[in-house]
Amino acid sequence: MGRFLRLYSQERPLFWTGVLGIALGGVCFLGMAFHGLIVEPEGNLYKAATFDIAVGIFLLTLGLIVRITGVGPLWRWTLIGLALFGYGVETIQIFRGYDPRFSRASSPLDQAFGGLFFLSALGIMVLFLALMIRFFFRPTTGERGALTLGLRYGTAASLLAFGVGIAMSARGGPGIGESGNLLPLHAAGFHGLQAIPLVALLLGWARVPEGMARRDVHLSGIVWLAACLAIAWQTSSGRSVLEPSAATAIAAAVLLAWALIFLKALLSFRRSAAWADCAA
Repeated sequence: MGRFLRLYSQERPLFWTGVLGIALGGVCFLGMAFHGLIVEPEGNLYKAATFDIAVGIFLLTLGLIVRITGVGPLWRWTLIGLALFGYGVETIQIFRGYDPRFSRASSPLDQAFGGLFFLSALGIMVLFLALMIRFFFRPTTGERGALTLGLRYGTAASLLAFGVGIAMSARGGPGIGESGNLLPLHAAGFHGLQAIPLVALLLGWARVPEGMARRDVHLSGIVWLAACLAIAWQTSSGRSVLEPSAATAIAAAVLLAWALIFLKALLSFRRSAAWADCAA
């Protein structure tokens, strides 16, 4: 924990903006407990909660790596401003009873804010790309080689998630086919930015030999992307990801493989001298 706190102490504005998103998600869950899921005519508190928490986790993830990229204050404050705008539109509109993206009941002004909301999401994607492209020009050998490799895979998964988000906006919602939903694929892509580099971080902190660390990060990235593709296969057929099929079986199998790789990395870190420093 001490290691993470030291990293975040260097990025306090980004850290607290991420924490704010998680707190707003908690407020939305409290609203669900006292008011119910739906705010008439079309607000859905669960959607607001998951959006705020997802953006918050996304910012906290970037807070762990932004210091080593060399980006300037303009990048940070632009990202924070776009995130705050997104929190505001998503949360306020939902509590007012309107869908912030695909409203059919709100005024033209509210719908204009929905357009700005979409543009803010595109802005965050551009900033993300400007940050992550730096890792494609760095070697994957040396002290931060495994982390660089993991971030490349995480970037690929996140770009898939951004693409799915754009598709949802173009389609006017996440539904596809009879019971398919693009949201699980959207979430799986973004969580790749946490899941794959996390394995790399644990292996790096554990001082695992470079060749072994690179191999495990490659495996972690490949199986996570395979899970995303399996979810995409299921979703594109218009079926729910909870419906049993070959695609869901593959997704479950490769996610289990990722979990085993993560457990191996965690145990390596737990046995290392760095554990005591992190727990301090």
